[in-house]
This record gives sequence, C-alpha cells and structure tokens, in this order.
Amino acid sequence: MKILAIDTSSQVCSVTIAEDNNILINLNNDDEKTHSAKLMPMVDEAFKTTGLTLDNIDLLSCCTGPGSFTGVRIGIATIKAFADVKNIPIVGVSSLESLAYNVKQNCDNNTLVCSLIDAKNNNVYCGLYNFSDGDCTLLEMMGEDIDNVLNSIKNYVPKFSKFIFVGNGSEVYKNKIILEFNIIANSIAANGEVENSNINVVFASSTSNIQNGISIATAGYNKFLKGEYGNSSSLLPIYLKKSQAERTLEESIQILPLTEEDIHTISPIFASEFDEFWNIDILKNDFKNENSTYLVAKLHNEIVGFAGFLKVVDEANLMNIVTKVNKRQLGIGAKLLSAVISEAKKQNCTSITLEVNANNLPAIHLYEKFNFKRIGLRKKYYNNTDDAILMAIQI
Repeated sequence: MKILAIDTSSQVCSVTIAEDNNILINLNNDDEKTHSAKLMPMVDEAFKTTGLTLDNIDLLSCCTGPGSFTGVRIGIATIKAFADVKNIPIVGVSSLESLAYNVKQNCDNNTLVCSLIDAKNNNVYCGLYNFSDGDCTLLEMMGEDIDNVLNSIKNYVPKFSKFIFVGNGSEVYKNKIILEFNIIANSIAANGEVENSNINVVFASSTSNIQNGISIATAGYNKFLKGEYGNSSSLLPIYLKKSQAERTLEESIQILPLTEEDIHTISPIFASEFDEFWNIDILKNDFKNENSTYLVAKLHNEIVGFAGFLKVVDEANLMNIVTKVNKRQLGIGAKLLSAVISEAKKQNCTSITLEVNANNLPAIHLYEKFNFKRIGLRKKYYNNTDDAILMAIQI
C-alpha cells in the first residue's frame, strides 16, 4: 500500500510517501509562513523523485492538529481535494499522536508517552499514549495550563514506571517536569514504597521533538489496518483550544434576557439581516407568552442573535435560535444554545426538544455537538416542501 502523508500543523511542512512501513521519500521545509506556497511544489517533487503519481496512492494521511490554526487548515484542505478527485481513503492523525510515534521504539507496555506542544502563555496541548504490544492507545488529550496537565499526568504514576516526554513543550517546561517528578518520587519513598520510587523520566531528543510526515504515514497505515479511515468528510481538525481571536470575540459576547426595546431595535432589519423564515410578529407573540423565555446575544451592544424556548410542564421546546447573517460562524449560536440549556435547567426542565430543517446542516451539526439526538421526522413540515428533523436532549 502506497501512502501520501502531509503535516502542515507546525513550523515544519512535511511531505512523505511510504509503501506500507517503508519510507520512499520524506521532504521538509521549516518556514511556517510559506506552507501554503511550498506544500504543492513539495508534493510534486516527491512524486517526481519516486516516479509515482496520485493515481498510485492507496491512502492519504494528514495531520489534523492541534497546532497552527492556519497550517492545519492548509493540510486538511489539500488532502480533502486529493481524496475527492481520486476517491482515495483518508486517515487523520493528531499531531500529538504523531509525536508519540517518534519515540515508539523506546516504549514498552509500562511506558506512558506524554506528547506536549507549547501553546504559549503557560499552556500546552497534551496527549497521553501507551504502546501496548505496539498498538498505540490514546488515554487522554487536553489543552490546558501546564500545571493542570502535570497534575493529570501524576495520576498515571501508579500504573506506569516510565514516562517519555516528547514535543517542543517538553523542552520549554523540562525543569518544571523534573521538579514535579522529584516531588512525586520523594513522596513515594517517604511513604515506604521504595520499590516504586525509582520513576524513570525520559526526555526525547531534539530531533524527536519535531513533527514529521514519517510518523503521520506510519500512524496512518496502522490506523488503516484497524479500519480507522474514511472519505474527505470524515477529516476534521483538532483544535483543543480556540484561537486568541476567537476567545477574545467570545468573551465580548453578552447573553442577556431579551427586552421589548431589543425587539423594537431589530424590527426594521429583522427579515433582511436575521432570517426570512422567522416573522417578527411571531417573535413578539412568543415573547409575550408567560411560559416562554427569550435570550439575546449582544456584541459591543449590537444585537447579533437571540434564542427562545417554551416551557411545557418539565419540557423546554426550543422555538428558535437565530444569528445575524453577517455574524454567523463566530460561535454566537453555540453560546446562545449553551445559555438556553443552562436556563432550562434552572427552570427544572428535564429535556429540550426542537425541530430543524433537514437541509440546515450547520444547525444540525450544532445541535449534535451539544448531544441532541434525532428522535423523529416530519415530512414536508416547512412550506409543505422541506422535512423537519425532531431532536431532543435530556438535561
């Protein structure tokens, strides 16, 4: 099986072609700002050097992050295009698992691999892995403050005797890691558990701390053999933490009770800037219902969305959740839905139900992200043409 693997999630752009576990070529470029310009020429060079073409490739393997937000998108978009054109199966490999594969040869069943990627401001992306009989198992993945991550890692001391730290985060926080494990060892010895006080802490070499396409290819091949692959739609990025810009924006969004003044403000622009489907008069009538609850999202005092539900006994029916057209895909809908769930719990509701247009894929994805389940279907519910999917969640 011939595999094309790429990794654009870090400072290094890497392109690898492998045949099963044999590496045919591996190319790297370490200028993070040129990934979009260098990736395709590197892929072309790899094909020319090996005498292969995309027609010869049986599997595509791509790094899905966490890492550079822009870099991750570049790699995934490229691999998705290749898959769609040639109908080639895809495997996604996280950058943390890729780093774990860099030290696989030094692992046994009693080894915990701690992959750490520096996320700045005392934060890291962390993946904890064990190679049991050569098979890589993810135990935990997080994007947290380094102190919180080390507290999580310490919980694995009774189970593992060897800890390998790999990734640039292990270099940045090496002294802190050593200090924490010295404290653990001294505590164990003080409790009389001398036989377990000799914890083996290993730091990977500087070359192993660099992500590369070789590990993406190797991990991808192993995943394929276990049936863990799909088409282009199955490849999704792993971020763990939102970008600073997204976090700043989200912190600026206020969720407040909807007022009559808010309705008056949005009335003139409702149909053109919110959603043609919802009539402003319907909103006004729903708002006046004593059993309804409406919340509004404001960004710098501008109304950018609203949501409401009707309480019937102990069930909340989500009547609508709307975001201003030019402010969509900014997380406003998710923040509103989260607030609705919290408010419904406060009102002692035990479930939330809703119906959504079967063609509204972004909304369906949002609800499923919050663990809403499909419970039914209403044929031609919208304008006697589009079906409505019924969804519900227990809270």
